[in-house]
Amino acid sequence: MIAAVPHHGDLSDFLTLTDGLSVARVADILRCCTRTVRNYAAGRSPIPWHRIELLRLLKRESTAAAPRAESPSNNSDVGVTANIEPDPAAPDVPPAEMLAWVGVHAPHYLSSQRSFALYVRGWNVVDKIRRAKDEGTFAGVLARWRVLAAELPKTWRSGRIWNDIGPPAYNTA
Repeated sequence: MIAAVPHHGDLSDFLTLTDGLSVARVADILRCCTRTVRNYAAGRSPIPWHRIELLRLLKRESTAAAPRAESPSNNSDVGVTANIEPDPAAPDVPPAEMLAWVGVHAPHYLSSQRSFALYVRGWNVVDKIRRAKDEGTFAGVLARWRVLAAELPKTWRSGRIWNDIGPPAYNTA
């Protein structure tokens, strides 16, 4: 007797596997449009089982490839330093780690200290970093940050639109 193959995946599995990734990144991984990913996340569209399996395989590969013995607070080699105050409620998560997390998952929020602070507070970044450290996936975030920090646009903050928003959340070395 042949076992029935499920046609659709679980929404909870999808949300767990895409936690911390942007909609655009998930769409790129799954080779679909961002609207499809938003429909999956909102529960408006059924999620094909093969997309869940693809995310599961990629997650397994990324955790296997991530170096485990790294010092998470050593971001001095990236050429970018945090220009933000440490969170007094979270002494175990230094500004450099928050900067790395936001730089990987939502780099457009690095444009000003205000937008960075709103993102960190609104999306519970400190809790996400703690969970990633517990799961052993934070080293992968730091590895991706080292690559992205080297490519931060030099002219990102030029023009009239940036006049009154304050300094960015980082300094380039």
